[in-house]
Amino acid sequence: MIATVLPTAIVSALVFGGLCLMSDRPGGALIAQIGTAIAAVIVLGSLNLTEPVWGMTPLAITGFGIGLFAAALAGMFYHLYLGRFTSVWNARGLFSGIYLLFSAVLGIVLLPLI
Repeated sequence: MIATVLPTAIVSALVFGGLCLMSDRPGGALIAQIGTAIAAVIVLGSLNLTEPVWGMTPLAITGFGIGLFAAALAGMFYHLYLGRFTSVWNARGLFSGIYLLFSAVLGIVLLPLI
């Protein structure tokens, strides 16, 4: 089970970490919005699948989309609300928690739809 979930978790964490380490706020928000749109297409497209695609089951594809969606959404909120914090590290810590919360809630809500 861990071998199937680990690549999704690594990609999701790398996307969120990359977005948080960007210093260009408008550029980071734009990249996060594009990532959110791509993730939404992946999730909604995988809901209609019945057979594996590229060796991945529909559940694995949906899980990948959810991880990407949570990372991009939390990264977008990070760039939108960064100016409200006095310390960048406080913002990164808070939005890391929000990223984990988004991952859990979206997984609980969307994965049973498969």
